[in-house]
Amino acid sequence: MPQFVVCDEAVSALDVSIQSQIINLLIDLKEQEKLTYLFISHDLSTVKFISDRIGVMYLGSLVELTSSDVIFKDPLHPYTEALMEAIPTTEDESKKDLVTIEGDIPSPINPPSGCKFHTRCKYATEKCKNVVPEWRELKPGHFVACHYPLDRGEILVQKTKGASA
Repeated sequence: MPQFVVCDEAVSALDVSIQSQIINLLIDLKEQEKLTYLFISHDLSTVKFISDRIGVMYLGSLVELTSSDVIFKDPLHPYTEALMEAIPTTEDESKKDLVTIEGDIPSPINPPSGCKFHTRCKYATEKCKNVVPEWRELKPGHFVACHYPLDRGEILVQKTKGASA
């Protein structure tokens, strides 16, 4: 029996009822056989349901990594924030407007310089256009690659000696 299984869009083309059965089977197998999954999907509700930790990628680069409960409550990367704002919910639909990410997706073959997300980021500055952000652990177990990470929807301004935000 394998210990590590890669599930790349494993349920994306399936009917919702079949998706549910497959996801429940994967969870049962995970617990019974002590499996680890790399579950790749665009369906955030499925990812949230099956995952202990979630990594968010943009144009092939990991931009955020943390536990699944934290990432949905407290995203630090602007792309993760935008993904969360675009999820339709049944909670008080009258008050929530779905937000779309502005701008065109850059070419993955010829990505922009600096932060790959800067062409679509509402917080981008000149630094974002020119400097690739470092991968940092900002909170215990919560990693992000962003010059201006968020803290509950606000830009988290962090200054170090001799550096400005």
